[in-house]
Amino acid sequence: MDSEDGRDFAVVAGVLGDLMMYRSCDKKWTLIQGRFKAYRDIVSFKGKFYVVDTSGRGHVFAIEPSFKVTEIISVTQSHETFDERLVVSGDELLLVQRFTPGKYGDEHMHTWFRLFRLEEEDQRRWVRVNDLEDQVVFLGIDWNLCYSSKELSGLKRNCIVFVDPKTVFERNRVFDLGTRKTSKAVTECRGYMGAFGENQETLWSCGINCDDA
Repeated sequence: MDSEDGRDFAVVAGVLGDLMMYRSCDKKWTLIQGRFKAYRDIVSFKGKFYVVDTSGRGHVFAIEPSFKVTEIISVTQSHETFDERLVVSGDELLLVQRFTPGKYGDEHMHTWFRLFRLEEEDQRRWVRVNDLEDQVVFLGIDWNLCYSSKELSGLKRNCIVFVDPKTVFERNRVFDLGTRKTSKAVTECRGYMGAFGENQETLWSCGINCDDA
């Protein structure tokens, strides 16, 4: 937060389904009022908080430390999704939509994704992303991150790594944005054995628990 000594800060947290903000200048928690009734994911990005609700329709809201809440125009032609995440990638914010067939969203080998990048010029809006270039998106149980395939040897570029909660062993799945196919991480290529084996210390330093991923 902007302050004379640069020490003021704000924190947003989920409390029993509601979103609350703590500001160091107030020294108290305050309920955030907005059009969202429930949230799926929240991140801090460039001095604001961004939250995606549970509608599965690409509804994302920007929350400022002043408590002002602005809804970003939803992604075009949005279908109801199984899951939506917000991922910070360098100086960009990504909206990741996950589509899993089946009545209960359990056909994970047929899972596919759509990605959008937040365009901040003029009116904020989401722009479709078809190629992550050398980046890899990791979607964990309660964490998300984007990392360069050049920094983790053996990782395949332009992919999304996610977890199949229905299985006990070999839970990691890889969705290739180029081929638009989902595979098991350990059988996709030998490189993923390195990513989740030889590079465990590197992954841990990035906040990835290899035992839970």
